[in-house]
Amino acid sequence: MAVDNRPIWDSLVAEAQFATELALTGLRRLCSVPTEPDVGGRRSNDRNYSLHVGMYSYSSGLERLCKLAIACNNYAANGEFPKLRKYNHKIGKLLDAVEELIPSGPGTTMHKAKYLTRPQDDLDPDLTKMVERFANGDGRYEYLDSLWKDKPEVSTFNEWSALVAKVSVPEEVRDLIALKDAMVYAIEAELADAGLESSSQRVREDLALPTYVPSVGVTLKLYRKVRWVAAILDVATYYTSPGIPILGEVVSPTLTQTTVNFFRYEIARISDEEPVTEELQEVYKRILKREAEEDA
Repeated sequence: MAVDNRPIWDSLVAEAQFATELALTGLRRLCSVPTEPDVGGRRSNDRNYSLHVGMYSYSSGLERLCKLAIACNNYAANGEFPKLRKYNHKIGKLLDAVEELIPSGPGTTMHKAKYLTRPQDDLDPDLTKMVERFANGDGRYEYLDSLWKDKPEVSTFNEWSALVAKVSVPEEVRDLIALKDAMVYAIEAELADAGLESSSQRVREDLALPTYVPSVGVTLKLYRKVRWVAAILDVATYYTSPGIPILGEVVSPTLTQTTVNFFRYEIARISDEEPVTEELQEVYKRILKREAEEDA
């Protein structure tokens, strides 16, 4: 009698989709964590919560991807899925466990094999410790805990600020940020000129979500951790067993592309810089003409 692997198949695909979207949502939100002082030299505390939104999604997505990679690798080797509750939310322990896996099968010869080595990060161990502290609950609930603890410690934003002070961002990514900002301005101006200022208000608010260069620097380092785990998961399920789906088709290309391409496509949402630049040049001519007429 044939064994029905459909429930396992469906569960793995659904979990991979869930983990991928959580990680992507978190990474997008982390790029908007404010790092620049407002007028008067103080940061706007009412926007600091965006760090918790991003970390909540990212840490959960990373944890789930790690557990999937461990589970599928074990199944490919032994025909059984291991129990994963022992890892709890210990991100560092999970990353170490993924590093101990021995990728095998036809997937190791693919072009993605270059991402199978754990990335060396100059922000570690502090970066990984921050993610683990948040995932374990100390960060996730620090605002609520501060309401009843005698000596509350609300430190996630301080930890993030210390990390962003150490990073640099490639010039290519800085150019993409500038292009994204130019796109937002042009779209807003054209919508207003078309008489859609009120109708598009909420859409324009989403478009205008700021991107902070230092936060982008840390976020891209976090992306590399996810990319590595996603590559391990891809290889562990690439025709290694008829009982498991090829989960690389779920995590790719979102989580298995170069750092710059990830920022270009998934954060800045730019498909091709050349036509975008050409379109903006024409749009800005119209905008400047209208502004000149208004001034006159």
